[in-house]
Amino acid sequence: MEAVLIDPAGKGAEKFHLGTVPTPRPAEGEILVEVKAVALSAWEKGFVLDDDPRSLARRTRKRGVVLGLEFAGVVRSDGRGFRAGQRVMGGPHLTRGEKALAEYVSVRAEYLAELPDALGFPDAAALPIGAETALTSLDKAAVRDGDRVLIVGASGGVGVYAVQIAASLGADVTAIGGPDSLPRLKELGATTAHSYRDTSFDDLTGAYDTVLDLSGTLRFGQVRRKLSPRGAFVNANPQKDLPGLLTSRFSRRRTPFVYVAHSSAAQQTRVLDLVARGEVRPVVEETYDIGRLSRAFNDLAGKGRWGKIVVTLQSPSPQG
Repeated sequence: MEAVLIDPAGKGAEKFHLGTVPTPRPAEGEILVEVKAVALSAWEKGFVLDDDPRSLARRTRKRGVVLGLEFAGVVRSDGRGFRAGQRVMGGPHLTRGEKALAEYVSVRAEYLAELPDALGFPDAAALPIGAETALTSLDKAAVRDGDRVLIVGASGGVGVYAVQIAASLGADVTAIGGPDSLPRLKELGATTAHSYRDTSFDDLTGAYDTVLDLSGTLRFGQVRRKLSPRGAFVNANPQKDLPGLLTSRFSRRRTPFVYVAHSSAAQQTRVLDLVARGEVRPVVEETYDIGRLSRAFNDLAGKGRWGKIVVTLQSPSPQG
């Protein structure tokens, strides 16, 4: 089958190319899916920016397909809870197995959710990990009606869903995002929107019940003075603030740990319910067909992203 591969000797977006790898054979508990669309994320951006041949060779040597953590497609093998022909979305495991930027992917059945007829593949591909991470973060923070919620990095692939979900819970949402995103963040449900160029965390006043930092720039020691007495700080990169995690153990203010290694059927079903009710909508900045890979990856590497960039795959050749 065809897949998007990486040339360790390449630079920037030019290191990505179409190549051939074996079609996956589903193991026990797995489902074979014909991939129709894949959303690009910070995972793929990391490969775009990594131009070290040794690093790339090390990161790609164990797997044929290392790109594609969010996808939508059509089931091609019957399995637990699924039958051939069903439309699904999902996300493979972050650290195990092959990824999805290929004609086919084999994933565990519990990572998949069936799509409603009204949801197209590109929109569906933009949901699995981004929306699930946002939902899980707000669950862990126990956001309730009337809470004050601050979302830093609100215009990215997780932030656009965090804004919508927090607003659907009845929260008063303050969003910090890209300079061109402010009107759109308010359309998604933010009460107040600031550009990261003009407003820093230290510029904000008042106390927040939840601070969700998707930029990875804040630390608990900095945030706790602006948290309500039992507020929560959710850090997208908690490994960068280990001293803060330790300090928080002696505080009433919480630092719940969020790690979404793969999509889950239960959380995806909740996301799709929110979509069906009109409380969440997929956010896709641009869609590229597989023939415009370089353009898609160049755009991904730029600043000021709004939601997701999605790559659509052409009809695959026969399996072999």
